[in-house]
Amino acid sequence: MLGITEMFVTISGEAPIQGFPVYLIRFSGCNLDCTYCDTPYNDEVSFTWSSGVLVQNIREQLSLHPDLRILLTGGEPLLAERKNDIKYVMENLEEIDFYLETNGSQFLSGLLLKNCHMVVDWKTPSSGHPDSFYLENLEIMRPEKDCIKFVVNAADLGWVEEKIRMINEKNNGLPVWLSPQWDNLDPRIIAEFILDKNLPARLSLQLHKIIWGAGKRGV
Repeated sequence: MLGITEMFVTISGEAPIQGFPVYLIRFSGCNLDCTYCDTPYNDEVSFTWSSGVLVQNIREQLSLHPDLRILLTGGEPLLAERKNDIKYVMENLEEIDFYLETNGSQFLSGLLLKNCHMVVDWKTPSSGHPDSFYLENLEIMRPEKDCIKFVVNAADLGWVEEKIRMINEKNNGLPVWLSPQWDNLDPRIIAEFILDKNLPARLSLQLHKIIWGAGKRGV
């Protein structure tokens, strides 16, 4: 069974599909407790559904909004107890593009399906979990489908530069996005950092917070 915190149709706020209409499904529970987590309510459970019920729910949403992408987030969608259920959902909706946001601590083997795009967060030192990233994922991620994201403050930038160089060596062409911690880093600093260091990286802003405000839920 899948514990779900919330589900709603919105505009994707972050990379790699920033600005696209999505059906966001937030799974409850996480194995990390990042200092800058912006969903402290992720332990809430509003629905407890089987994977089959979720497949039907997604089909119903797509009948109303045919152009939606499906965004699976959390919490952490790939906790061990639900990996098989998540895989079942994606396999039974193989005609649909899924974007799965994961915190980087889980091995992606067996989940890199043709219709799944992995958005993998590599936790920075300021998160409190800089050693949580599953390094073997760098060898199997697909540059044409997957990406890595860093959520950073100013103190993280030197560390992030090293990791981007590592990514470029191990999986050249894998997209990297940098996102400033909300209200903790001016986006101009990241923009200048990317340009000054000549990094193969892209800037991502939390568009949903810009539109609706940082404290607004369900958007």
